[in-house]
Amino acid sequence: MQLTVDDPRLTWVAPQAPMREADGLRLARFPAATAALLAGQIGPLANVRSSSGCGLRLATDSPWIELQLARLRHHQPFPAACALEVEHADGVAIVPGADLREQQGEVRVRLPTGLERGGPLTPCALWLPLISTCVVAGVAVADGAQLAATPAPVPRWLAIGDSLTQGFSVQSPTDCWVHRLSRRLALPGWNLGVGGLKIEPEAFRWALEARVWDVVTIGLGSNHAWRQSDADTAAERAAHLARLVLAGPHRRVVWILPPWKPCEAGKGPSDFQGVPLGPDTGERVRQVRESLRTALTPFAPRLVLAEGHVPEDVRLLPDGLHPVAHGSAIIAERLEPALRG
Repeated sequence: MQLTVDDPRLTWVAPQAPMREADGLRLARFPAATAALLAGQIGPLANVRSSSGCGLRLATDSPWIELQLARLRHHQPFPAACALEVEHADGVAIVPGADLREQQGEVRVRLPTGLERGGPLTPCALWLPLISTCVVAGVAVADGAQLAATPAPVPRWLAIGDSLTQGFSVQSPTDCWVHRLSRRLALPGWNLGVGGLKIEPEAFRWALEARVWDVVTIGLGSNHAWRQSDADTAAERAAHLARLVLAGPHRRVVWILPPWKPCEAGKGPSDFQGVPLGPDTGERVRQVRESLRTALTPFAPRLVLAEGHVPEDVRLLPDGLHPVAHGSAIIAERLEPALRG
């Protein structure tokens, strides 16, 4: 049974209202003005358009759900997939999709739910790829299946960050540390991670003003380590963003300091997509981390610093910067206490 994107039984999950396009709906995380703010920054401009943490919800008894994508395009050489979560009364069943990296354009992703027609309508959530862009053209379920709308939970966590927050190198959306903690702590949120982004306070002002957040995490600073001129501006920009966040009545604010990178120990690959990862870069990583610590410590106790979340094991960071699923699980485990407070 085919559903159009206008079907009222589909609930869209995204920070922005779904954008109508000729072949479907695009789920956007940032307002259009953000692209103008980041003009000239090629990596962040592509990643800001990705639908990380976006998806749709419905309740059904269908034994499968098919997500129909259009204009699927991958912006990074990492595996990318959709995922399904089936929200049973006694727990959530996760169904990861296959790697879509070799497919582009129009793609159909059919995922089994484990449900039986005639059974209770069970809430399901479908999640779009983390580092790719696409349009949702439609949804299909088995003929004879029943459907109903199921609301999206109110977002409580604002996750600001760079590629580590966005979920680089993690194939399934549900394996990203942000999604893991969102489920574990019952903290639905917005993933505003943008690969390649430096500390850009104005890129997040709209989100900070959108609502009072139970938790705001900030995982920015690493991308100031690639050039000395950027490293020199990190502390000032961090203080600016900290003041912007703390000007609101948000309940818990955690700044996640730039993590350990293999180049600090003279290990790992020599570059990441042309960005050198030699000893001089490792030294700047340490410089940026310490400059942020110095700049942000005065904002305590309202702002909490977290660090040591990325394991110091080069095997878990195959590209020298980003963890795969196991490494992301470790990050979630190590950051959980900071979010709990």
